Amino acid sequence: MARWIVRFGFAMVLLSLPAMAGGEVLPRYALRPGQVLDYEEREDSRAAEGDFVYVWRSRVWVVDGDEDGAARVVVKQVLTMERKDAEANAAAEDDLTSFAKFDIQPNGAIPFSPSRDSRVDASAFLPRLPDDAKAVAEGWRSRDDRDDKTIAYKRVANDEGDENAAFTFEADQSSYLERVYEGRSLRVFHFDRDRGLVVRAETARTLGKGSDRVLKGTLELKSISAMAPAELAVFRGEMDRYFEALQAYRDALRRTMKAGDGVEGAITRARTILVDARAKVTLADPVAAIDENIENHDKFAKYYIEDARRFAKLLGKPAPGWGLIETPNATANRILNLMGENNAAAEVKDLDGRPHSLAKYRGKVLVLDFWYRHCGWCMRAMPQVKKLADHYRDQPVAVFGVNNDQDEKDARFVVQVMNLDYPVIRSMDLPERYGVPGFGFPTLVIIDQEGKVADIHVGYSPQLFERVCESVDRLLKPSE
Repeated sequence: MARWIVRFGFAMVLLSLPAMAGGEVLPRYALRPGQVLDYEEREDSRAAEGDFVYVWRSRVWVVDGDEDGAARVVVKQVLTMERKDAEANAAAEDDLTSFAKFDIQPNGAIPFSPSRDSRVDASAFLPRLPDDAKAVAEGWRSRDDRDDKTIAYKRVANDEGDENAAFTFEADQSSYLERVYEGRSLRVFHFDRDRGLVVRAETARTLGKGSDRVLKGTLELKSISAMAPAELAVFRGEMDRYFEALQAYRDALRRTMKAGDGVEGAITRARTILVDARAKVTLADPVAAIDENIENHDKFAKYYIEDARRFAKLLGKPAPGWGLIETPNATANRILNLMGENNAAAEVKDLDGRPHSLAKYRGKVLVLDFWYRHCGWCMRAMPQVKKLADHYRDQPVAVFGVNNDQDEKDARFVVQVMNLDYPVIRSMDLPERYGVPGFGFPTLVIIDQEGKVADIHVGYSPQLFERVCESVDRLLKPSE
């Protein structure tokens, strides 16, 4: 009965789809609550360091929807990587499981959601569809402002018989991966208008710099099933509880980094959020997801404590100096710059050869972004750093990149392909002095108007821009 209702729903959606010139129907997703989709993507990878098979198994639960065809989905994605040689079993890595929740429009538009896991690329199986007949004829684009990922779509010849059922189109992706690692990502999607779904795709990717990796594969819709209404209600409620607990846990974990002497208690309280949520769920998927987070928490708790102690040594303290010390007294400058630790960073220059010093920017808020080319998360965060620089361009805020690539050509290449329009300092010394190797890359350090470390943001986050803005705005408007 449930399956019949889903098929009937598809038919009703197709009747309401807008038609293009000549009577052809625009492709639109037909996602209805209770629907469960299973996709599998297999990709063969060839590179000098070995041949691998990557397998992504993505289950999509449609948990809600509205009369306009928009849907809310939960996605579970499991990534498995296996070697193709005789050591396959011994070399196979643990599966990587990710969950995401987001809304999707009938044309494939997906607004930002904090519950959308950064590792789940929905465009791989729920790509953007054309808005109108002009887009079908001329091509269309989608763009993620946070990652600066742009995908150019165009229709390709259809040799599958029924023109009104099949819609075939190509996706040419440009993201930090393709630009910085000199690669290309192409997919050819086959969309079934009768089902309102992508049913398969062919993929071809290359990564040049550092790996010379060639990847080819296929995506296939393996099954469509349906959940009974009562089962759907329980699943939706328990997954909502999981995502709410995960967000609360992550917020609490960020606060532990600034807990100082109270870090052990803060770590315990963060873990309690997960434990309490675990006691309130019964279904296998949310139980497994929470259990995995608890396991990871216990595995990395000692590192969180170490990071918090590193933070304590920096937060509220004078920022480690860099560049020549500049005061109104030339004689004092010479004496100070001959002394100790400032001498180690006396010649800090950006890639254009311009000298910079911490003292020169007294009275401004500084944002230092520590990165290197082969840090993938650094590259993924960089569009948000660019957005920060643009957002504060007319305010007393200075944004700097701090690069420690061994080869200056790597730094210059990133600046060029990512179109960075703020200074990038090359320094082997500064990351160590700010404790960045201990925190990990990327790390953003915020220095206040008096030259003290005001905040530190470690790692990539889809909300990095908003969080750094909160830190900077507190310094610009302390009374508010």
